[in-house]
Amino acid sequence: MNIKNFSIVTGLFLGVFVVGADSFIISPLLPQIAQDFHATISQTALGVTTYALCEMIGATLFGPLGDRFSKRKLLITGMSLFLGATLLCAIATNLATFYIYRAAAGLGAALFLPNVWAFIGSYFNGQLMNKIMGISMAGLSLSVAVGVPLGSFLSQLSNWHSAFWASAALTVFSLILIIAIIPNTTAQNQKISYLVNFRNVFKAKNVIHTLLLDFFWMFGFYLVYTFLGSFLADHFHFSSGKAGLVFLIYGTANFIAASTGGVIMNKLGRVKSILFNACASLSFRLALGLFSNSILGLIIFLILLAFSMGWGVTAISAYLVTLSTQNRSTLMSFNSSALYLGLTLASIAGGLIYQGLGFWILGIISSFSYAIVILLIKGLH
Repeated sequence: MNIKNFSIVTGLFLGVFVVGADSFIISPLLPQIAQDFHATISQTALGVTTYALCEMIGATLFGPLGDRFSKRKLLITGMSLFLGATLLCAIATNLATFYIYRAAAGLGAALFLPNVWAFIGSYFNGQLMNKIMGISMAGLSLSVAVGVPLGSFLSQLSNWHSAFWASAALTVFSLILIIAIIPNTTAQNQKISYLVNFRNVFKAKNVIHTLLLDFFWMFGFYLVYTFLGSFLADHFHFSSGKAGLVFLIYGTANFIAASTGGVIMNKLGRVKSILFNACASLSFRLALGLFSNSILGLIIFLILLAFSMGWGVTAISAYLVTLSTQNRSTLMSFNSSALYLGLTLASIAGGLIYQGLGFWILGIISSFSYAIVILLIKGLH
């Protein structure tokens, strides 16, 4: 990789990292935010739902923009909106305004993330694209390994607001790098309407199957992950700092997996890599629920799950970005919509299930979601 490509990847990696950190930061902080706003865990989890819902809707609406205009400008605009919303989250004083600010952050992320994946797919090719996709996806994993525990530790030193101040500071640094490093691009479909972009995407071979399996993959993931911090606090009486250590272990393993995802794909192929890791995720999710009474067992299966997740999600994104080369931004916006639809439904359903039936049921239901993923992979050809 030459210096120019390395600089581009660095800028994208950091941008994905800060957006990812903000996406995941609420999980270990839910108990503290709920206490501060005099709300229940399920009510506070609506902050996750609001963010996800706005990113899901926003990604669908913004998707064709990347096929019509410069991806660089859209990356800068999305990151700027995200920065402003994150600053507002840091000064939120009640649950209602917190929801509003999280919604704005979701819209910024909706404009930014799909264009990251679309830019990678259009700027890089072949095995190099697999490698770059893996490195960039590792930004999300690093956000779990470093961003989330950092937010937990900052909340211990001060309060949960500090986590958002730190996120805003990192966003400023990332935005400066993106402005300085990412090259301008010329869109190929400036005269094509929104509806034609949507039609072209859904007519492409295997797109619907892949988006559906991505939805069920993310639903199964977030069903457990969103409430992991709450479970550690309720069942093991962990502080947010101790819970942060668990997220650090998971995130580090996931970061290693995502960083090497391109190597796995180049050896197995993208579809086989998705299938292998879906089967592994099913097994580890089920074990995660069954061994939820043992902190050692919980951590062991979290590590195993992190590897299957890191390799699997990277393979899905790398496969999907090749399916509609003329409409990559629109296609990857639907990928984000599928992801955050899974997060939205998981946070709603998971809150009810967690409070009513317990954490281990979340693991079992998550396993059924991965069984559906495996069936959908069989339909790829």
